[in-house]
Amino acid sequence: MNFSKTLIAAATVTVLTSVAQAEVKTDGLLEIYGRASFSVDKLDDGDKYSRMNLSSNASRLGLRGSKKIGEFTGIWQIEQEIQFNMSNGTGDTNNRLASRDTFAGLQGDFGTVRAGKFDTPFKVAREPFNLFGDQLGDMRNLTRVGDAKFDERLNNMLEYQTPVMSGFQAKLAYSFHSGTSATTTSGVEQNEDATSVSLGYKAGNLDATLAYETYGSNTATTGKRDATRAALSYKLMPELRLMGFYQTADSTATKTTTATPPVTTVTNESADVTGIGMEYMVAPKVALKAHYMNRKAKAANSDAKMYTLGAEYRYDKALRFYASYAGVDNGTQTSLTPWKEGRTAQPSGSKGKDSSGLSVGMRYDF
Repeated sequence: MNFSKTLIAAATVTVLTSVAQAEVKTDGLLEIYGRASFSVDKLDDGDKYSRMNLSSNASRLGLRGSKKIGEFTGIWQIEQEIQFNMSNGTGDTNNRLASRDTFAGLQGDFGTVRAGKFDTPFKVAREPFNLFGDQLGDMRNLTRVGDAKFDERLNNMLEYQTPVMSGFQAKLAYSFHSGTSATTTSGVEQNEDATSVSLGYKAGNLDATLAYETYGSNTATTGKRDATRAALSYKLMPELRLMGFYQTADSTATKTTTATPPVTTVTNESADVTGIGMEYMVAPKVALKAHYMNRKAKAANSDAKMYTLGAEYRYDKALRFYASYAGVDNGTQTSLTPWKEGRTAQPSGSKGKDSSGLSVGMRYDF
């Protein structure tokens, strides 16, 4: 019995090793890829929390492929988040298959059509400004607040992407419902759909996008909401890139508790967010980065400002090291932090207190 188990284990290791070494890429049918991203952080909420943390930052493992089928190319992808610093405990929904962008579709001269669960065009439209994605100071800490969520990966999506024409590309996506099927309550249809569109332009030194997103009145119980965003990046000189960002969001949620008697609350999370940023290559492999973002909320005393400074050493295309400092200045009625989005280390902030963090990390893409 022990010999059989040993033989099976040895055979499994041999097969997996061969698969990894060969990248299992026949006719583009299968490719294994991923990212391991860690950081050590000192996080301070400005009140009673000031601790060191180890964070896994949107680490992932995926399978993807493509295959020529006549005049078309079939594409597919299955991607999951891997929390390298944590076990798959009770209630953990991240270390499971297909927790991130997962889809199948067709490409051709007409463009691309795909269906599944993946980032909306609105979310992707932030990329020209996205200097600190999945790191301390991620821009989503100000654009994705409370129930006013617009940087989403939605279920049950159908998307069409046009071909790139003279630098322009349009994307149109529709999420039919958030659960496994459309639902009704007491015979009344629940409006859980979402529409997301974007138009991007990339040519020469300019990269710019404009996007709009709207949600049905009962989507994820957050109420009807919509937003418009614009992001751009311009390479002023070979070493210097400048960025700008603007988002306006309208989000008012009405929630009723199951208590007796029921209690209804209305939360206005509408806000405008503006930002400026820069990236300067002080050496071929060393970049200095910074951005400043200002969130003007409609609710009283709920404004916030975030500033982030960082340095990055790109040892290789697949490996980089970085250090960054970020802070959020909060109004008296808000408790935002610069560390909540894209990371496993997510301690809560304190209302009316300014939060800050220092991070040193590594990202390895394979």
